[in-house]
Amino acid sequence: MGTDQTKTPLIDALKNFDKISPAYFCIPSHHRGKGASSSFTEVFGKTVLKYDLTETPLTDDLHEADGAIKEAESLASELFGSDRTFFLVNGTTCANEAMIISSVCEGEKILVARNCHKSVLMGLIISGASPVYIEPEISGVFSAFGSISPEKVKLAFKNHPDIKAFILTSPTYYGIGSDLQKIADICHSHGALLLVDEAHGSHFAFSDKLPKTALSCGADMVSQSTHKTLNSMTQSSMLHVKGSLVDISKVDAALKIVQSTSPSYILMASLDAARQNAALNGRTAVCRMLDIASYIRSALSSIDGVSCPENVDGNEVFSFDKTRIVFSVKGISGFYLSEILFEKYNICCEMADNYNVVSIIGSSDSYEDADRLINAVKEIAATVNSGKIKEFSLPPMPPMAMTPRKAFFAKSTRTNFKDSVGKVSAEMIAPYPPGIPVIYPGEFITEEIYEFISEAIKDGRHIHGFSDKSMETIKII
Repeated sequence: MGTDQTKTPLIDALKNFDKISPAYFCIPSHHRGKGASSSFTEVFGKTVLKYDLTETPLTDDLHEADGAIKEAESLASELFGSDRTFFLVNGTTCANEAMIISSVCEGEKILVARNCHKSVLMGLIISGASPVYIEPEISGVFSAFGSISPEKVKLAFKNHPDIKAFILTSPTYYGIGSDLQKIADICHSHGALLLVDEAHGSHFAFSDKLPKTALSCGADMVSQSTHKTLNSMTQSSMLHVKGSLVDISKVDAALKIVQSTSPSYILMASLDAARQNAALNGRTAVCRMLDIASYIRSALSSIDGVSCPENVDGNEVFSFDKTRIVFSVKGISGFYLSEILFEKYNICCEMADNYNVVSIIGSSDSYEDADRLINAVKEIAATVNSGKIKEFSLPPMPPMAMTPRKAFFAKSTRTNFKDSVGKVSAEMIAPYPPGIPVIYPGEFITEEIYEFISEAIKDGRHIHGFSDKSMETIKII
């Protein structure tokens, strides 16, 4: 690398500001912690608030960076192999929105993987683009969405040769990745951009045992949640841009639409620190993550009635992030398993679905913590009464009556959800996590979708999107 990755330019700028400690007549009004609420400082102290600053002559400006922030972003760009990297304080949500806004405009077609995060819908609404949806394969082994087939991508371009971009999630929440190299080649052969939500893959660059990074496979723009698998703070992310197909000035302009004009310097500093740590210790850290994950997976797989797969078949599962633990216990749902782990064993896992529990391994996890999880699952598997889990299969994609943007601005009325079949939804409904919409605004509510959502409500699943929090009514167009 040509630059000194030991440097932390933004952190140094904040330290220098603290060193000169000027009289501070700026926002935020707690004035570097001196006026902070005692209920906050009793828990967090005042030190961190000394660095909760605004734009000053020393601290640069995120939206017009030409000092410490620009240097920090440049160091990240070199480390991750982009032409330009943007620091984000509104999470990968704003990166996904910006990728779409800067790639397609009203009426233009964009290919959208149906298992994309709900932030993609926001990008569709803002841009006015017309989505063409593509469904991933279903992995029987993982009982979850699998990879996007390059053959399906080819077919989509054959049927819609005017597609301008393709946005997909790789890896998924379950750690499953797609063949991005082939998909990038298909997109570029049609002059289309490949946009990858790599929120859960910022650590891929630091091990040859993990899937290839989206950038190395030819993606044009890649969003990463640095806080998810490296060690920055929650809500801090990066957007990487590479290649001549992207208009970087448009990306910059799009980020000004979706990012705060009062960005947190603490969040940005955590990105600077995470980049430095990844550059210096990333390979060692990821190696440890892989070792602990392998230890857990091997132990769980040896327990009777427990499944903890890592199968890669090249089709339903093209690649798999082996730092991710996806496990299930025969006879009980993932929701119930997660609940038992938390309430009885004081173990908190990332997410659950009808079949699985998903745990994310970090570099600071210990073998002691790993043993706690293993022993808890072993005890649960030995005591559970094996029963039949209610089958959940996602409903077929519904017909689209209008684009999400038109649906967003259309006049809507409210009807009882039980009477909504055949109507056009004005709302997005998504079980969360992982936040994948079952229906988008502008789509018809089919009988299958109604039944699926009704069952999910009955089973007490966490549902996002209903403006009526009782979920008895839904807005229709």
